[in-house]
Amino acid sequence: MKILLVSSSSGSRGGGEIYLLYLARSLARRGHQVTLWASSHPRMDELAALFTEVGTVIRSEYTNTYDHRTRSLASFLNFSGAARIADEWKALRPDVIHVNKQNLEDGLDLLRAATLSKFPSICTIHLSQTAAYLKASLAWLRDRIARRALEAYNGPLVCVLDERARDLQNFLGSNGRIHAVANGVELYDLGKKPAVRESKRAELSIAPNELLIVAVGRLVPQKRPFVFLDLAEKIHARLPHTRFVWVGDGALSKEWDERAARLGCVRRVGWQRSVSEFLFAADVFLHTAEFEGLPLAILEALSAGLPCAITPNLLAEMPFLDATNSISIGEGAAWAEILSEPARRDALGKNARQLAEKCFSFDTMAARYETLYEEARK
Repeated sequence: MKILLVSSSSGSRGGGEIYLLYLARSLARRGHQVTLWASSHPRMDELAALFTEVGTVIRSEYTNTYDHRTRSLASFLNFSGAARIADEWKALRPDVIHVNKQNLEDGLDLLRAATLSKFPSICTIHLSQTAAYLKASLAWLRDRIARRALEAYNGPLVCVLDERARDLQNFLGSNGRIHAVANGVELYDLGKKPAVRESKRAELSIAPNELLIVAVGRLVPQKRPFVFLDLAEKIHARLPHTRFVWVGDGALSKEWDERAARLGCVRRVGWQRSVSEFLFAADVFLHTAEFEGLPLAILEALSAGLPCAITPNLLAEMPFLDATNSISIGEGAAWAEILSEPARRDALGKNARQLAEKCFSFDTMAARYETLYEEARK
């Protein structure tokens, strides 16, 4: 099958964009021909370069929703741009078009282009929370525009979690074309973990008896990186042998680095093409985001056999995480007891890995999408 993967091109380092690379790899391994269509904006260069390892890359003069002053309104009214893009896709003659959107209002012109192309198509939406829920400015108007565009699009709509699918159903009304397909990640070879762990901890100057807690993500408000620092200070006060590493960068880097330096127990490393070595070196993965779709960072931590420490606001949205595989970092002291006991951490990590194998592998994700592609073609 010839599959055209279309990126709304919000940024090549966001999890929703990296997901396209992971999906392409798994589809290619299953014998499909994959092509990436993305904006020619420089922020998409990294994803485009990585994608060339698995398929063809087409770059186009496309402007992402958030590069327009009027956001979704400009995207929704971009009739000429949608027609031009549809013509580009027609020339590629795919069997199916798969549009990848970050949220409800993102890439509305791409949905129109998919309809105009006349090819079978589906659309994945990573964040299905409304603009009102996200407390965005002019939320009522932005939600109205997004709803109208999504109702006009006739293809299957895919969310990355059952909870996100329910959000979308509430937004559009009960709708039989809404599906949930969980993201997939590489199942790391845990046989390599002991050697990699020893080497990376030595590189980071982490002693064998120290507890290492790692986070992965962009330093942007959504990820709440300063909440991470608040928790690091709180945990370190209870468990002085704990060290913290954040993997990633972003707009808040300078301010974050200054505060981290004052704490002394926290350090940051820049963006990494692969985070497996840091996850293997860690004892716990800490995630503090305000909201998410289905973050690849958490799934990769599960794959690495790490217990995930999650703030209660996010834990409530991730029902696959519970007391058997994760730690709720909130009020009270129960979390400190778990963090301080290696045997309990190891048991949580073992269950986390089993969850990744059962629900979040590349093959599981690709097989679900194959079914949807075939349904869209009927």
